[in-house]
Amino acid sequence: MNLIYLALIILVLLFVGSSYMKKRVYKRVDKLESWKNDILHRSIPDEIGKVKKLTMAGETEEKFETWRMEWDDIVGVILPDIEEKLFDIEEYAAKNRYNKAKQLLVMTESRLSGIEEQLKIMLADIQKLIESEEQNRTEIASIQQRYETLEHHLSEKKGALVEAYPLFHERLQEIKNELMTFEEATENGSYLEAREYLTDAAQLTQTLEWLMEDFPKLLVQVDVVLPGEIKEIRKGIEDMQKDGYQLESFAIPKQLEEIEKRIQELRERVVALEFDGVEEAVEEEVKRLEELYSILEYEVESKTIVYNKMADLETFIEKGEKEVEALLNETLSIQESYLISIERLNQQKEMQKRIEDLSSQLVVIIDLIENKKQSFTSIRELIMNWLKDIEQALNEIMKEKETMFSMREEEHQSKERLTSLRAMLFDTKRLVQRSNIPGLPTVCLEKLEVAEQKLRESFALLDQVPLELENVNQLVSEADELIDETHNEVHDLVHLAQLSERVIQYGNRFRSRSDDLQGQLMEAEQLFRQFQYKEALDCAARAVEEFEPNVVTIVEEHISA
Repeated sequence: MNLIYLALIILVLLFVGSSYMKKRVYKRVDKLESWKNDILHRSIPDEIGKVKKLTMAGETEEKFETWRMEWDDIVGVILPDIEEKLFDIEEYAAKNRYNKAKQLLVMTESRLSGIEEQLKIMLADIQKLIESEEQNRTEIASIQQRYETLEHHLSEKKGALVEAYPLFHERLQEIKNELMTFEEATENGSYLEAREYLTDAAQLTQTLEWLMEDFPKLLVQVDVVLPGEIKEIRKGIEDMQKDGYQLESFAIPKQLEEIEKRIQELRERVVALEFDGVEEAVEEEVKRLEELYSILEYEVESKTIVYNKMADLETFIEKGEKEVEALLNETLSIQESYLISIERLNQQKEMQKRIEDLSSQLVVIIDLIENKKQSFTSIRELIMNWLKDIEQALNEIMKEKETMFSMREEEHQSKERLTSLRAMLFDTKRLVQRSNIPGLPTVCLEKLEVAEQKLRESFALLDQVPLELENVNQLVSEADELIDETHNEVHDLVHLAQLSERVIQYGNRFRSRSDDLQGQLMEAEQLFRQFQYKEALDCAARAVEEFEPNVVTIVEEHISA
C-alpha cells in the first residue's frame, strides 16, 4: 500500500515539474515571438527608402541595393525560419524534450540578437550617408567662397609674396583639386568619399588662410624690422666710436653677424611656408637686439656718470690724505701723554697705506678716462668699487680719530670717578665711626683695605707719563666694583648691628620673667661684641619673640621713625 502511495506522489511531482517546465518554455517562446514581430513591423523600408532621394549612382546605389537585399532576406527567409523554430520548440516542450527545446531557444535568441546588430549597423550607415550628403550640401558653399577669396587675394598680393608665391599657388591648387574630386564623388553618389574630400579641402583652406595672414607679418619682421634694427645698432656703434667710445670688449659686431645668420635662416623658413616656431624665434632675436641696445645705452649713461664723478674722486682722495695725516699727527701728539699699543700704531699705518693705494688706483682710473683705454661701463664699475673702498677707509680713519680724541676725555672721566670713589670710601668709614658699633668683621676690614689699595694704585697710575689708559680703565673698573660692594656691605652690617642692639635692649624688659631668656640674651650680647651682628640678631629675636612675636618689625619701625 505504501508503495502505491509513493508511486502516486512521484507521478504527481513529475506532473507538476513537467507543467512548470512547459510554462517556462512557452513564456520564452512568447517573448521571442514578440521580438520577431517587433523586428518585422519596424520602419526599416522607410529608412532605406530615404536613400532614393539621393543620387542613385555608384556607391549610393550599391549600398541601397545591399541594404534592400539584407532586409528582404531578413523578412523573407530568416524571420519565417525563426517562426518555424518556435513551433518546433513548442512541440519539443509538449513531448517533454526540454533539453532540445532549450537548445533551440538559445540558438533563436542568438539569431535575433544578430539581426538586431545587423539592423543597428545598417541604420547607422544609412544615417551617416544621409548626414554626409546634408553636411556636404551645407558646407560646400562656404568652402567654395573661402577658396575664391584666397584665389583673389593670392592674385592681388602676388608681388608681395615674392618667392613664396609658387608655394601659395601650389597650396591653392591642392584645395582646388580636392573640391573637384569632391564634385566628382558627389555626382557618382559617393557621398561618404565626397565627405572625406570636403573635410580635407576645409583643413587645407584653414591652413592656407593662416599662412596668408601670418606671412606678411613674419616677412616684414625678417626682411625689414630686424635688419633695420641691426642697421640702426651698427650706425650707433659707428657714431659712438667717433665720439671716443671703446666698444671692442662688448663684441657687438660679431653678435650682430650671428643674429643676421639666424634671421636669414628664419626668412628661408618663412618663404618655404614653414612657420612652426618662427614667431617665437623672431621674438628671441628681438630680445637679443634689445639687449645690445641696452648695452650701448648703459655705456652712454656710464660716460656721463664717469665724468660727473671725476671731481668727487679727487675730493675724496684729498680728504682721505688730509684725514690720515691729521690722524698720524694727533697720534704723535697723544703719544707724549699716553701709551699707544703697537697693534694700534700698525693699524694706523695700514690706514695710511690704504689711502696711498687708493691714490695710485685713482691715477690709473684717470689715465683710463683721459686716454679712453677702456669702455666707460668698465671704468664706471672701477669707480663705484673705488668709491666704496674710499668711503670705508674714511670711516675707519674717522673712527680712529674719535678714539684718539676720546683719550683725554677718558682720562678726565677716570679722575672724576676715582675722586667720587675716594669720597664714597671716606663716607663708608665715617658711617662706621658714627654708628658706634663695636667693630667690623675681619673679611669686611680686608675688603676696605684692598679697596684703599686699588684706589691708591689707580691714582698713582694716572700720574705716570706716558699714561697707560687701558690699564687705568681696568684698574678704575676694579676699584669701582670693589668699593661699591664694600660700601653696600658695610651699610648692611651697620644696620644689622643697630637692629640687633635694639632687639637686645627691647628684650631686657623681659629678663626677669625667664632664666632661659636671660641666657639667650647674654649669648646674643656676646655675639654682638664679636661683630657677628646677624647671628646676634637671630639669637635675640628667637628669645624675645616668645614674649613679643613681632619684635623685629617693631624695632625696625622705631628705627625708621
